[in-house]
Amino acid sequence: MTFAIDHPIRWGDMDALGHLNNTLYFRLFEEARVQWLAEIGSDFTNSDQGPVIVHAACDFLYPVVYPATTRVSITVEEIGRSSFVLAHHLSTVQHPERTFAEGPCKVVWIDYKQNRSILLPDSIRQKLEHYRREQ
Repeated sequence: MTFAIDHPIRWGDMDALGHLNNTLYFRLFEEARVQWLAEIGSDFTNSDQGPVIVHAACDFLYPVVYPATTRVSITVEEIGRSSFVLAHHLSTVQHPERTFAEGPCKVVWIDYKQNRSILLPDSIRQKLEHYRREQ
């Protein structure tokens, strides 16, 4: 299963060359990830444990230009003992067949008080399996 959100691009999101500014791709990935975490029931803002990003990357394949509405989709690539890897894909509503950018994100489940990784809770692991990309 895939999770996706749409986000309209604003004129001010463009860089000097008229492309979506490269930093905004990471913000779009982040917004999708935060909404997805809420969808799977992770209330990491009011908990002693939760997700921490240890790696994020983006491959910029085609420039997004104004006007456009981006669509960021997320699938789970890998599930480990205390971590998981998400795949982000950015397309547009206007061109859903084209991947404009993509990138992985490794997330580690942390005990915030001890500042160390812990096993993924079973409830989170089950929900991750639901979004796992078919092999």
